[in-house]
Amino acid sequence: MFRRTLVPSLALILCACASAVPAPAPVAPAQASRTTPTAAILAPDTLKAPMTTSFDPVAVGLTANGVRSVCDDHLAAAKTILAEIRGRAGAPAEQLTYATTIGRFDDAVAEISDAGQFPYLMAVAHPDKAVRDAAKECEPKVEQVTTSLYLDAQLASVLKAYAAKNEKLEGERARLLSDTLRDFRRNGLELPSDAQARLRELNKQITDLGQQFGTNIASSTGHVSLDPKQLAGLPPEYVSNHPVGPDGKVSISTDYPDYFPFVTYAKDRKAALELDVLFTNRGGDENVKILEKLIALRNEKAKLLGYATWADYQTEPRMAKSAKTVNEFLAEVREAVRAPAKAEFAEFVKEHVALGGKATDPIPPTDRYFLEDRLRNEKYSFDSKELSNYFEVGAVTKGLLDVASQMYGLELTQVPAEAWHGDVTAYEVRSDGKLIGKFYLDLYPRADKFKHAAMFPIRSGKRLPDGSYQLPAAVLECNFPRPSGLASKPGEAPALMEHGDVVTFFHEFGHVLHHLLTKSELATYSGANTVQDFVEAPSQMFEEWAWNRDVLDRFARHHATGAKIPDALFTAMKRSRAFGRALATQRQVFFATMDLEYHSRAPGFDSTKVLEEVQRANYPFAYVPGTHFQSSFGHLVGYDAGYYSYQWALSLSRDVLTRFKREGMLNPTTARAWRDDVLSKGGGEDERALVAHFLGREPNEQAYVAFLKGQD
Repeated sequence: MFRRTLVPSLALILCACASAVPAPAPVAPAQASRTTPTAAILAPDTLKAPMTTSFDPVAVGLTANGVRSVCDDHLAAAKTILAEIRGRAGAPAEQLTYATTIGRFDDAVAEISDAGQFPYLMAVAHPDKAVRDAAKECEPKVEQVTTSLYLDAQLASVLKAYAAKNEKLEGERARLLSDTLRDFRRNGLELPSDAQARLRELNKQITDLGQQFGTNIASSTGHVSLDPKQLAGLPPEYVSNHPVGPDGKVSISTDYPDYFPFVTYAKDRKAALELDVLFTNRGGDENVKILEKLIALRNEKAKLLGYATWADYQTEPRMAKSAKTVNEFLAEVREAVRAPAKAEFAEFVKEHVALGGKATDPIPPTDRYFLEDRLRNEKYSFDSKELSNYFEVGAVTKGLLDVASQMYGLELTQVPAEAWHGDVTAYEVRSDGKLIGKFYLDLYPRADKFKHAAMFPIRSGKRLPDGSYQLPAAVLECNFPRPSGLASKPGEAPALMEHGDVVTFFHEFGHVLHHLLTKSELATYSGANTVQDFVEAPSQMFEEWAWNRDVLDRFARHHATGAKIPDALFTAMKRSRAFGRALATQRQVFFATMDLEYHSRAPGFDSTKVLEEVQRANYPFAYVPGTHFQSSFGHLVGYDAGYYSYQWALSLSRDVLTRFKREGMLNPTTARAWRDDVLSKGGGEDERALVAHFLGREPNEQAYVAFLKGQD
């Protein structure tokens, strides 16, 4: 998952990672945040001279007033820069240079990005509600500045006057000018004044409702109260971490570390379904109403701007270019997995019958995890619970960082975090002895924290006007099992990750690498600021390292014995990997199709009925009456009309892997080529061309189709 704020629309795009495995999960709430030392809080004046150094938003923004100053001071700086550009209206052509026009525009982009990035993180990660509330004030301010920017005819006239000179620009500079002029049109510059006024209202409402939608999910944690015997089938560590309460019951929450193991292993399937209904309905009826209102507002905005649907509007600047292309792509994926998914589901039904069910029973989506795990065990002797004994969270973290260091020639040094919570750790990143960035790890769940797994940029790389380079910084927000006291002690249950958690960890760190290894001159295209249907490709690719024996042998050790994963268990894991992939892909197609249908149909429909309709057409598991999955599907804000991007990017990532598999997964020469050809470029050049340069040929879908069919 990658969360970004940037112009052109600054629509606060949420890119949530969707691998074929269940997302990781939160455990019990972590300890309260430590008090931030006063010395770590810089005065707001430290932001008054922006664009001259690598400002540190973490040092400034850990209090309510501090996070407001991060937002307000950077937005003020952006307004000053925009006024400077606007002041060149009517200036002689010789005074309109790259540096004084479109280059300066990117300086404003950087300020707006810096204004929004850290406050958005604090809005979903800070343990203090007062700080979270103060941070949430920023997003509407950013939206207001951005809307005004693209409706500013005087500003646009300066950039158009410079473009008319036809000065030769190359690379990301040329792309910036082209994209910016396009985005003035896409954001309403050519509309009459009354339509522009309505557009401002729409943008504000869309932003406000999107914030509330996410807040409702984050604050929604349900619980089921169970008899201890209903935990039969769960790993011993899970049971020991859920003691019996005074009422003789055990409480299981909808947070990820509780939910996914329970629905995967619990023998009591009625209890699993009860928990799943609560999990699926997070956000509640209120989010259903918010979503349907958002769909209507988005549709109105699209039509106001001259587009038939929101899906057409959203896809225009991406690789896909049109909703028609997306529909054709999804149809190809749907057909590619039809036969293997049918065969897989037949095995699921057979297992369901063997457990006492009937072949005609509707099988709820919850049972996919349960039946798949049993079948993997039976077909391949693969015991996922046994495998988790080799993934202690601290060892996995160190191993992942060591692998990334070796591949990309990096030195990662842990430094004092002085962050928003005592669990957070910080690392400086050096390449060839030179500091190039910093990242934070916030790995464990707590109350009111972001519920999924995501990379949040908190500072973008950019060449500054004084010639220095603003160093990028990022944070991983995850919800992995939390060690007691952050260090396992004798007698304490170890914090063990599912292998799916490990895959997710590698995925998210792929986003971090993309963000930190940038050499982009421009903030607009820095790091992972690519088109949305490419941004997941580097992170999806890095998932493969979590399946590699040489990689796992570096850190995957039994928490009690220190032994490596036995050959038989590793072989079973690899052999069973493809099983269930076709059904998992159908699930992704279901989500992507639902998203596209929501944003292609005329509004006024019942979103739950559309969900049920699309599920029946794309996914064999039964719709559960009384559920409304769309209320908890956070991708519908930020990835609206864009969820297809995961499969689109996966097609590219599987092709990229063909070179790594040929030359060596840990080959530093290959990794360096990937870093230089793709990761360092950000979004400043055509993404397909970047992949083609790395591969030495045009990308194709052969590896992707083979992967979907379980042949790789």
